[in-house]
Amino acid sequence: MKFTTFALAAALLAAPALAQDVAPPSDTVKAVVEKGVSMEVMGQAGEIDYKADGTFSGFDGQFEGTYKTNGNKLCITVEAFGMVDQCTEYPDGKKSGDTFEVPSEMGPLKVTIRS
Repeated sequence: MKFTTFALAAALLAAPALAQDVAPPSDTVKAVVEKGVSMEVMGQAGEIDYKADGTFSGFDGQFEGTYKTNGNKLCITVEAFGMVDQCTEYPDGKKSGDTFEVPSEMGPLKVTIRS
């Protein structure tokens, strides 16, 4: 069940936009990468951790991949799910401890930047 939940979470976070020109990460994206996030999707919660080497993992090791930042976008590659450089826009002005929603095709995802 957790693997299915993570697959759904990863797919929901993936938007069709591809990274083009690289901009410095926004304050929100910088906080997300530095602190990691807790995410709630369809009643299931999990954490996602980002490493300085450009890799990430989440939901108790249920998924992993690579990431890039581009302004207010966090672009992920999860080869196991066929996702390559799929980007999600994060709202500006968020910091450690903030909770916000990220729109997705299946409804909003609740994201909290960990402290």
